[in-house]
Amino acid sequence: MKAAVYYGPGDMRWEEVEKPECGKDGVMVEVKACGLCGTDVKTYKRGHPMFKPPVILGHEFAGEIVEAGDNVSGFGIGDRVVVAPYVPCGMCGMCRLGQFELCERKVKLEGAFAQYVMVGREVMEKGMFRIPEGMGYEEATLVEPLACCLNALDDCNIRAGDTVLIVGAGPMGLINLEVVKNSGTAKVLVAETHEGRRNKAAEMGAVAIDPASEDAAGRVMEETGGLGVDVLIVAVGLVEVAERYIPLVRKGGRVNLFGGFPAGSKLAVDPNLLHYNQVVLTGSFGFTPHYIEKALYMISQGRVDLKGIITHRMELSSVERAIDLVLRQQALKVILYP
Repeated sequence: MKAAVYYGPGDMRWEEVEKPECGKDGVMVEVKACGLCGTDVKTYKRGHPMFKPPVILGHEFAGEIVEAGDNVSGFGIGDRVVVAPYVPCGMCGMCRLGQFELCERKVKLEGAFAQYVMVGREVMEKGMFRIPEGMGYEEATLVEPLACCLNALDDCNIRAGDTVLIVGAGPMGLINLEVVKNSGTAKVLVAETHEGRRNKAAEMGAVAIDPASEDAAGRVMEETGGLGVDVLIVAVGLVEVAERYIPLVRKGGRVNLFGGFPAGSKLAVDPNLLHYNQVVLTGSFGFTPHYIEKALYMISQGRVDLKGIITHRMELSSVERAIDLVLRQQALKVILYP
């Protein structure tokens, strides 16, 4: 089969690789569509500790089962499915504490920048779901990123009536916007320097702020009556940006570091914000199968509308060009087709 294999920073090759075997307990999924994630882009640009080359990247995918092992029940050939790229083991220390997204022994899939993905029994049983009738493969690729944002929503305890500031209007910032907007918040502010992305945030219902041309801190205080925001979501991986916006959270407010930062990053935070102002600083990483199922339901029922963030549809063989478009901020969400 054909796959885009990552060999290291700046080196992705579209080549023939051995097609996996599904065995008696697994299924073979033909990839119909796969989203290009910011993690894929960062890995291509600078490497990532979770992905040791050579490896096939890609994890936001949906497809059709074309082979099923003799021992498989509950799924069959022809089923359209969305698959979590990993599931918790259920037995490690973190799983026993109920923090499944922090599982120490996650069961992972091979990447989906390929024509086929083999799904083993454990992932199939915990993290594979049928795509509802009427929902397309393209929409289904957005289930995993939405699941990550639903996890963040719970981590920063967003409540009805809150005012929320999201820094960054890339794909994940905009998905966070859609999730937050539908959780009963009173107002959502988005700070973004890129004009096109900022305009998209405004189109989606946010109060858009341009930090490059206006006093962002002053605007936030104006929009909150001098109080500060209830919740800050930092959806960019830049330490200096996080440091700039954390002081804009009200006393008793919450900060969520959603974007991943480069290895070795150090965040300088005034401890008095945490002590005297009782600001809660938290982070979010990944999802659990529960959030995958919830995200699938929300998209299929029209509870969220994410189609507008898709700007490009390209062949998987052009993945390097797609990454370049994202790096140059000429694309938001790219969907790749094998």
